[in-house]
Formats: sequence, C-alpha cells, structure tokens
Amino acid sequence: MPSPTDTSHDTDASSLLYDKLLDYLLVALLVVEGIVVGWLGVTALTEIHRSFADEIARDVVANSERPLGLSEQALADAIYSLAVWGSGGLVAVGVVLIVGGLWFYRYRSGVRERVADGRRPPRWHAPLLGGVLATALAFVPFAQVGGGAVAGYLSDRSSIVDGVLAGVVFGAPAYVLWGALAVGALVTGTPTLAVFVVFAVLVYVAVDVVFAAIGGLLAGLLT
Repeated sequence: MPSPTDTSHDTDASSLLYDKLLDYLLVALLVVEGIVVGWLGVTALTEIHRSFADEIARDVVANSERPLGLSEQALADAIYSLAVWGSGGLVAVGVVLIVGGLWFYRYRSGVRERVADGRRPPRWHAPLLGGVLATALAFVPFAQVGGGAVAGYLSDRSSIVDGVLAGVVFGAPAYVLWGALAVGALVTGTPTLAVFVVFAVLVYVAVDVVFAAIGGLLAGLLT
C-alpha cells in the first residue's frame, strides 16, 4: 500500500480517476438516474388508489388467516401507507441523486486542485469516489465490486476498509427509500413491518459491503 507521503500514480493529476471528464460522466449519470427515479415516484403517487390496497389485502386475507396478526382493514391501511411513503421515498431518492451529483462535482473540483498542488486528496476521497462511481453505474450488475476496486486502488491505508466504506456510500440513496418505508410502517401502527424493513436494510447493506470489499481486496492484491 502506498504511504501517506507517496506520490505514485494514485495521486497523479493526469490520471483518469482525476479527469474532469469522469466527473462530467458521473454527474450526468446521477442526474439522469435522479430524474428517472423521481419521475417513477411522482407517477406512483398519482396512480395509488385506496381501492388497490383494499383489493390486495382482501386477496391476502383470503389465502392467509390474519397475516402478521392484522385484520383485513389494518392490512389494507398498512399496504396503502407503504405504497404512499415508498413512492414519496422514490421522489426523495431522485432529489438526493441530483443534489448529490451536483455537490460531488464541486467537491471533486477541490480535490483536483489539491492534487495539482502536489497534496494528497482527503482521506475519505477513495471510498467516496468508489461509492459514487458504483451508484452512477448501479444499473450494471455487481457495480459495488467496481466501486470497491476503485476505492481500494486509491486507498492509502487498507484497500479492504476503503472498499467496505465504498459499499456503504453506494447504498446511501437507497437508505432514504428504506427509511421512508419504515416510517410508513410505523405511521400505520405496524411495528412488525418496520422491524422487517430494518432487517431488509441490514441485509442490503451487508450485500453491498461484501461485494465492495471483494473489489477492494482485488485492487489491493493487484497494486
């Protein structure tokens, strides 16, 4: 691993990983993703009807006696609330992606200035870049591995640790959606569903972290 005072290729201002074109690409992808996700959320909000939730609850109760200990009415309330909060969560995710992308471009401008002056980038730069890269390429299977690899390649400490952190950053937009679903479950008085959502979040984060850690490990072995 390079030491904090090393000036090898990982802090070379001419490196592709510090190229402004990369920033343009990442920001463009994040903004497009934000627009698409936000549009899906708005569309879902306008299409959600209580009758739809009632129909689903009726079908579920017909095939399972009091699922989660809920009556048909309570189950319909929970389904409707989750649908509304989930759709609102998608809108919030879209906003986070767009605002985050614009912030990231400004942040990277400062990083390039540091590198051009011969200084090292901030210590959190490696996992942040890896996580943002994976988020921008979220439509690519196992994008977490690539993000972890980038974080591990740029790491000046542990490539695996920075890979893990990149996996955590990758999941940040989704945390907003999971949080909205958890709130929706609590609002309808169904803490069991909220606990299930929390468990799902932990599994989601664990998967992201494992894949990103693998990428960081591979980068550490190859550099």
